[in-house]
Amino acid sequence: MKKISLITILVIVGSIIIVNSVSGQGRQTGTLAGTVLDSENNPLPGVTVTLSGPAMMGETSYLTSETGKFRFVALNPGDYDLKVELPGFKTYIRKGIRVSVGKVTEIEVILEPAPVSEEVTVVAASPVIDVESAKISINYGADFLLSLPQSRDLFGIQQSLPGTVEAERGREYTRMSSILGGHLRSILYQIDGAIMNDPTTLYVSANINVDTFEEVEVSLGALPADVGLTDTAVINVVTKSGGNNFSGSLSGYYTGAGDLRSFKFIPSLSQSMWSQEQLKSMGVSAPSTYNDYLDGSASLGGPIIRDRLWFFSNARYMAWKQANPTTPENRIKQIYSANPGLFDPRDLEHYDLSEQNWLAFLKLTFQVSRKIRYMGMLHFNMVNQPIYTLRVGSSYAWSYTAINDHEKVYTTSHHLNWVLTQNTFVEIVGNYVNRHFPNLMRRETANNYTQYDREANVYWGNTSYTDDYYRKRAGVSVSLTHFVDSWLGASHEIKTGGEWEDTYYIRDRCRGYEPGDNPYYTYWYSFATQNKYYYDPKNKIGRLLIQPFAHLGVVTGDDNTRRFTGYFQDSMVIKRLAVNIGLRFDYSYAYEPEKHRPQLLNYKVGPQFLNPVLAQIDPNILLKALNDQYHHDPTIEYNHVSPLDEHHIPYRKTVEFTTLSPRIGFVYDLFGNGKTAIKLSLARYYEPIWSGKYNAPQLISAGSMNWYWYDLNGNGYMDLPRSGPADPKYIDPNGDKYVLTSYVVQDPNIKYYSDDIKCPYMNEFIIGIEHELMKDFRLGIQFLYKQNKNITEDVDAVNGYDPNKKDDQGRPIWLPYTFVDPGWDGKWGTSDDKQFTVYGLASYAPTPYFLGSNPPGCKREYKGLIVSFQKRMSHRWQLSGSIVYSAFTGTANHNYGGAEGETALYDDPNSLINADGRIRYDRPLNIKILGTYILPLDIAVSAYFNYRSGSPWARTIERVYFPPGFGARVSYVGIQAEPFGTRRTPSEAWLDMRVEKSFNFRNLGRLSLYLDLFNVTGSTSIDINQNPNIRVYYYQTPPTYTVDSTYGRINSVTGVRSARFGLRWSF
Repeated sequence: MKKISLITILVIVGSIIIVNSVSGQGRQTGTLAGTVLDSENNPLPGVTVTLSGPAMMGETSYLTSETGKFRFVALNPGDYDLKVELPGFKTYIRKGIRVSVGKVTEIEVILEPAPVSEEVTVVAASPVIDVESAKISINYGADFLLSLPQSRDLFGIQQSLPGTVEAERGREYTRMSSILGGHLRSILYQIDGAIMNDPTTLYVSANINVDTFEEVEVSLGALPADVGLTDTAVINVVTKSGGNNFSGSLSGYYTGAGDLRSFKFIPSLSQSMWSQEQLKSMGVSAPSTYNDYLDGSASLGGPIIRDRLWFFSNARYMAWKQANPTTPENRIKQIYSANPGLFDPRDLEHYDLSEQNWLAFLKLTFQVSRKIRYMGMLHFNMVNQPIYTLRVGSSYAWSYTAINDHEKVYTTSHHLNWVLTQNTFVEIVGNYVNRHFPNLMRRETANNYTQYDREANVYWGNTSYTDDYYRKRAGVSVSLTHFVDSWLGASHEIKTGGEWEDTYYIRDRCRGYEPGDNPYYTYWYSFATQNKYYYDPKNKIGRLLIQPFAHLGVVTGDDNTRRFTGYFQDSMVIKRLAVNIGLRFDYSYAYEPEKHRPQLLNYKVGPQFLNPVLAQIDPNILLKALNDQYHHDPTIEYNHVSPLDEHHIPYRKTVEFTTLSPRIGFVYDLFGNGKTAIKLSLARYYEPIWSGKYNAPQLISAGSMNWYWYDLNGNGYMDLPRSGPADPKYIDPNGDKYVLTSYVVQDPNIKYYSDDIKCPYMNEFIIGIEHELMKDFRLGIQFLYKQNKNITEDVDAVNGYDPNKKDDQGRPIWLPYTFVDPGWDGKWGTSDDKQFTVYGLASYAPTPYFLGSNPPGCKREYKGLIVSFQKRMSHRWQLSGSIVYSAFTGTANHNYGGAEGETALYDDPNSLINADGRIRYDRPLNIKILGTYILPLDIAVSAYFNYRSGSPWARTIERVYFPPGFGARVSYVGIQAEPFGTRRTPSEAWLDMRVEKSFNFRNLGRLSLYLDLFNVTGSTSIDINQNPNIRVYYYQTPPTYTVDSTYGRINSVTGVRSARFGLRWSF
């Protein structure tokens, strides 16, 4: 093969980059490099170095360079044997060299002279300190992952990482976490080069079976320039490939109530920490536990053609039934007697949860030639939930729940690796993900009103809406890596590459299955007393809300993104100092294709409180009147087309960003022996564009419309408005008043993001030290600082949030109102009283509409001290863990909605009161320890310990009512009475354990029996509403207030000690 010059390669790859590219493709391979010296430390050129191992096809040999250097690139993770030969010297054989994903393993070989042929075999530990990369990373091998008592998926691994805090309760299905100051959507997931983040929400799009994992590399900081789409962590999974020998496994797990169907003699596998008397006295259901959990998995891999074509396959089925710890039925029972006809009988019953999960995996590895290797992967996941777990809670009765109807995810990746020389290789990766996610309302409730009672705090009747999602991601990346042993006084690892990616988000958000199905919500202040005036019972102000949607299959909204990326990075080593530099370029934009929507004014029913006389004439008469009023409302900036009208939307870009992300890191090998490294890094990471965030301009699927309903005639019914519509038939002089407070502006040319909006980014600074404490044991201490900038939030584009703003006539936009908070003791005139000034939007102010922007003062900041440790399995034990002490502060929350800029922080001046404080996922102390010890008789005992500080929270005031005639568009506002984090829930600690006994059956394989014990220490918690969340009538004489009806109520409890049986046969 003719030698290819580096310049020629760069030109070829540079040309490819122009037309290619997926962000942050995780490397699927590692590198083994070294130097061969004689006994006097002189480099030996021309030495034959041969590498072999079960993870590679055949063997590969190279000659050392003039400086004695050798290098094997693009190696699959695994253990390798190295043979070093030179006439006149003893042949050196080193076994069990561990090569990990994304790392360069450096070794040194000293050859001894020998007059006759002789071999020296060495089994030596592989290095545990990376003295060439500033990156903070953790590598988990397959054996370590399979030995621990945790969930058998990627989420279990994710939760073991330093500083990890899972998403708030109710979002378990999303498998989301905040890691070291990142928001819930900032983790990048990859499997064999395929990005597994859902393109719309950025959480992992599918469950991934741990039985397919060969190695998992987790990068937590100082990320190189080839990594994008994240500012927090990269979880990079490399799956098994098979080999020259057939191998496989069968495994099964069970936990539950203990009866194993008909085998009643088996004792219960779960024990509640609460007695039935305690549960009854608290009025809650038993804590959540698996009533039934079955998990079966089968794997098979091996050669199709030895040393040429391998395969690995896996199939898995899981099914579980889980106790629901919340009791919405108790809230329904409190109000049921007021009007039994508005409830489904199942609303009075307790419902539990269940799921079925099917997974399949196939991977082929093909050695096309000695230099070219192809790997292709296909992953399938299907999930069915009769009750969708993201619409379950203390406030959600059965009829409000939805169905996750056989969600399907297809993932495929194709990886071509071309080794040009021992110093140069090219990687080309293509991937595609297709997810159909049907979250459907129940057909039997599809024409019901969605009901909400403020006093009992419960929803019933119908779920909010159907979301039938199609989400797709496609991309290609190309990279060239070249090693230079000596240039400008240093050795270099140079990598350049480019990426292209398209994502597609097709959403059919609708109400019902038939034309004209019910689009309305009904809001009660007190269902028990049939009080309809949700906003203000004293002044008879109610609420009218409609979701102006068509039925399933009529209107879809599309939000898509496109991205082009190029990057360059160089890791150079000058004696003991390594310098990592990199620069990443991203051009990305979000866009919407051309769309059309029909008119939405022909529903089967009108609002629930519509005057029956009007309903007889036309159930849509009030909606038509309000639509006419919309068209003639001068406070609405664009009133030509309403969300209820037929509409045509042309193609358009919504946001567009061009960014440059610099990265630099320094590593100093303190003693020159590769065992102690001081590391420092500075990096900037730009937030990616994702369609779920930048979809505010989605005019086709227009969201909700909300009105204040003033029952001026006091008859308890919604009548036609007294003024507003132009058509006389829609006006009733003795009718009511309606004020529109929320809608989506329908101007096809309107901008929902400011012209000067900038891409959010994070600055990161890390300094630390890593030391090899003993053989195979790494200890690290790092200080981490992160600061978010250009955070996006929606802002009222016409009224702003400045309380001193005035209109063109000099009138105040925001009307001030001063009141005194009675404090925790609920008594005015005591020491804990505090005066606040709140603001109501003036009635003459324009109707708000919101613009995405980067408001100044919007901030998040994270400071953390991390102590981490990891020991590979040797001398019968292994260990991994971390202790993180941190502070996470700011104004902008980073939960599920906060990551999308949907916190209402800058909607009005009131949201900024006491806004600066601790962030929701702030946990000052977070400890995680995982380990295994192998006892005699091949009995392994593993443990997983967690401790973390409690969650921050603060007291709020739900409603401060304005006096009658105050002149504001709304009758009340709410505020935070103290900075978030002023209070904290109790800390949490728990311990899980595993006992494993293995039996070897020679040629028949190995049988392992497991007993997992969860919550060994019997930890418990109580979810109780500690926030009085008062409603204040300060204008009354004397002032009065009411306390939230759920204050002091126990919502649920946790605390179950459980066991899980498992077995695994491998051959």
